[in-house]
Amino acid sequence: MAHEKTRNEILLETGTNEVELAEFFIGKGSYGVNVAKIREFVPYEKKAVTKIPNAPPTMMGMLLLRGKTIPLVNLKQNLGQKDDTISERPVVLVTEFNNLVNGFLIDSINQIHRLSWSDIKPLSPVLSQHSHRITGTVHLKGRDILILDLEYIIGRLFPENMSRLIEFEDENRVKSEVSIQERRNKYPVVIAEDSGMIRKLIINALTSEGYKNVRDFDNGLSAFNYIATLKQQAESERRPINELLGIVVSDIEMPQMDGLNLCKRVKSDTTLSQVPVILFSSLINDQMIQKCKRVGADGQISKPEMKKMIGYIDQMLGIQDNDIVSN
Repeated sequence: MAHEKTRNEILLETGTNEVELAEFFIGKGSYGVNVAKIREFVPYEKKAVTKIPNAPPTMMGMLLLRGKTIPLVNLKQNLGQKDDTISERPVVLVTEFNNLVNGFLIDSINQIHRLSWSDIKPLSPVLSQHSHRITGTVHLKGRDILILDLEYIIGRLFPENMSRLIEFEDENRVKSEVSIQERRNKYPVVIAEDSGMIRKLIINALTSEGYKNVRDFDNGLSAFNYIATLKQQAESERRPINELLGIVVSDIEMPQMDGLNLCKRVKSDTTLSQVPVILFSSLINDQMIQKCKRVGADGQISKPEMKKMIGYIDQMLGIQDNDIVSN
């Protein structure tokens, strides 16, 4: 039996720092994914899968789903679990993010939890170096639920899906005029992004284009605490806040504090409200755009539109009068 949630059911009140987390089991482990990324759960049928030659080892093939085919990934193998047995009643987790639909084979689903992002703890720096597929953990009902970074998994399996981002970084970068690079370097940028891979690529893109004054954080709370210290410094030194903070670029899904709540706090503060905030996420759709506007975001971009993000920043800081934002 398929279980499907509409976008209206998934999205919560704006800026409350709440999330609905779907918990499921893989082997003996308990894992979670933001419900906003889930299209549905369907029973696994082996006959509906067509194998693909030379596919990555954890790629089971293409799954036929309602007349269309989608990639099917064996999450147990992808997570490095040695037990390759399939449970008696396996389930396919069908997701939609970054304008892509993918299937992930899991052993079973458990339940949906409504909780605060503050309940989700980021991994320690030591663990995060060895657990790129995990962005955080939450302790519920006596067990630890690991939050999966599905963007990282798909990005590693299908690097062509990241081509727009990689091309901008490595191949098609247009060398900016020295004067523009110098102007960009005057503006301090704060990045909040829990995915280490995406965070590194954002920083590389910014610094290569002249934004070299960048501070990055792996969760929204740490980013906001840092922004609050800049506010205090600006007030104590009687300096405009934009001398210390030019712009904030934030993911939406993050442990401790999500991007919507981060943006809402910045925009509701009289000193910080003039600082532009861009929300950079795989969850951007028509309804999420409305949520971004409600919390006062100055722009929202779907990953991995890196070139578009640079254009947004340039326009908001008055560096270039290009027309990237409207494209």
